[in-house]
Amino acid sequence: MVLNYRLRGALALVGILGVAVGGQAAAAPKGAAAEPGSRVVVAEGDTLSGLARSLGVTVASLAQANGIDDVHLVRAGARLVVPGAAPAAPPAARPAAAKVPASLPERLRAQPDRLAMVPTFDAAAAEFGVPADLFKAMTWLESGWQNGKVSSTKAVGIGQLMPDTIAFVNGILLEANLDPRKPEHNIRMSARFLAYLLRQNKGDVPLALSSYYQGLASVRRQGPFPETRRYVANVLALRAKF
Repeated sequence: MVLNYRLRGALALVGILGVAVGGQAAAAPKGAAAEPGSRVVVAEGDTLSGLARSLGVTVASLAQANGIDDVHLVRAGARLVVPGAAPAAPPAARPAAAKVPASLPERLRAQPDRLAMVPTFDAAAAEFGVPADLFKAMTWLESGWQNGKVSSTKAVGIGQLMPDTIAFVNGILLEANLDPRKPEHNIRMSARFLAYLLRQNKGDVPLALSSYYQGLASVRRQGPFPETRRYVANVLALRAKF
């Protein structure tokens, strides 16, 4: 079966002119695709891209089926084999659900919205050079990763940041204007403040945690209070779960 195609303009085909049936040219519907294995006659002015578009095949498959090396050059009068349609791409495999570590606190494992914040904690910890497990344990004890939590002393969000701490982190440490009411901002500010306290305490984790809970000046002046020591012990116990 031979289909004859005519191109008007540089790239667009007028359409299929006809199919040879008993010596007569039968009109074909506009945009109809030729059967694989049939042949088309290249008319004057036809292009391979135009033919491929009208046949519903790719330029590469049309060129490969006919041994054409230069896709920009096709000879008028050539009889081209119509290739079969390209096989459909296999459906993309669904990504496997991330396995939730069994060591995480049970209450956290039951909260998908909070679990989804783990990459944000990891990114903030990496940005400011604090141990991710320590940071996640500390903030979990502070708020249970609830950014809507506000304490009686007006500490806000996931890291339970005090108003003075927010002003210090934004104005001095980050020189930014982060909003502690946004979870990702609160996490980032809390990580930056913990990094500052670790440096101020020369990497001493218990002292840095004490300073986070009690205040750096108070710890330096009076040492950790009994309540502060319990806080530190609880964070360190939780650390193994993260």
